[in-house]
Amino acid sequence: MLSHPLPQARRDLWLPLLERDFGSDEEHTTRIGFRIPKEWQERTLIRFGAVDWRATVTLDGVGLGMHEGGYTHFTFDAGALEPDSEHELVIEAYDPHDDAFGQPKGKQRGSHDIWYTRTTGVWRPVWIEGVPQEYIRDPQPLLDAVEIESPRPWSPSDPHLYDVELRMGDDVVHSYIGFRTFEGRGRALYLNGEPIRVAGVLDQGFWPDTVYAADDEKLRADVDATKQLGFNLARKHVKIEDPRWYAHCDRVGLLVAQDMPSSHSLATEEARNRFRREWLGAVAQLRNHPCIVMWIPINEDWGEPSPEFQVELVRETRGADPTRLVIDASGWQQLDDTDLVDVHDYGAELTKHIERRREDIPLWIGELGGLSVGGGDFVYRHVDDLAAGYRSVIEQIPDDVAGFCWTQLADVEQEQNGLLTGDRRYKVDPQAIRAVNEAFLDA
Repeated sequence: MLSHPLPQARRDLWLPLLERDFGSDEEHTTRIGFRIPKEWQERTLIRFGAVDWRATVTLDGVGLGMHEGGYTHFTFDAGALEPDSEHELVIEAYDPHDDAFGQPKGKQRGSHDIWYTRTTGVWRPVWIEGVPQEYIRDPQPLLDAVEIESPRPWSPSDPHLYDVELRMGDDVVHSYIGFRTFEGRGRALYLNGEPIRVAGVLDQGFWPDTVYAADDEKLRADVDATKQLGFNLARKHVKIEDPRWYAHCDRVGLLVAQDMPSSHSLATEEARNRFRREWLGAVAQLRNHPCIVMWIPINEDWGEPSPEFQVELVRETRGADPTRLVIDASGWQQLDDTDLVDVHDYGAELTKHIERRREDIPLWIGELGGLSVGGGDFVYRHVDDLAAGYRSVIEQIPDDVAGFCWTQLADVEQEQNGLLTGDRRYKVDPQAIRAVNEAFLDA
């Protein structure tokens, strides 16, 4: 298991303060009392895994700063705090409910239909680190510069990683990297120069008791279940997950297609600038995870982005990270400038993939399935036998389709169309799903 909240940026001298504390109202206040360890160094960094959406932070009544964006980690330098001294940290979170405000929120619109419980406040860990006067502020550019002659490539079958130690004077940050290529050639996908098909599953990252938040054991369990079911990719759907989840994907060899949490109104310039800033910030923080192979800034037409804004997002994403494929919009609203054709088809008979084929780029079915064998207020289609229903859909996919993403890994609240229940019990023999996936991947 992984203990440090940032597996790619670990210091030895750190102290956890809080795992999570959030509500579902528009405002939520968190108060944390803590003591500085006696062996502390010159400066104290206060680190936040994620606070949704706007965080205003004070230490002992003095403002440390404000951060906007519910999905990226951030740090405030508290300066030199006396060893063994006591302090109070206060985090005032604000997350407006009105969609017209436009902040990225994904599925957090209140629990109904395909929308789920809101999270306002601290949903990833808060901790402190002791650092010398001069320290590494952002390890990502240093990781970008690491070179290894003839590296052993990372892949789902051989997820090889290299441990890296970053140093600046007395400051040491422990990290890791992996090397791989992922590209489209004509209508096929290639990993490390070899053709690959993608059998993916939609992973929304909600849990019954903790909503958006999960401890390391739950994060690892979802990754293991995805692999057990025979999928080689998870699409992290309109959520940016806890960094420990990506680290587990890196370690066990699970590809990731990464969505941006949707805004539900991109009507104003302020909302568009906010969306762009938060998306590019997330790309910057995640770009050294070898597991991530696709970026998806827009889902369907959520937020109603203009064509011009959609094209800008694709170009800016490629500019921030030219090593991965970019899907301009998953389903419904695609334009010409995209690296994959992406269709959504929840029917019993797949049809849409035929009319959308292009010769110059691959096609994948970005959402399909959605089968339910139980109740729930929202399902796409009921079946009596989930394994048989799964096989019936997947076996229809033609050989020249590069991949698919099944909806979904686990039930979420009233949307009960997962292969697992919300509390992560299998609804179907995992080997039955695995056999279908293996046949698809080998075709």
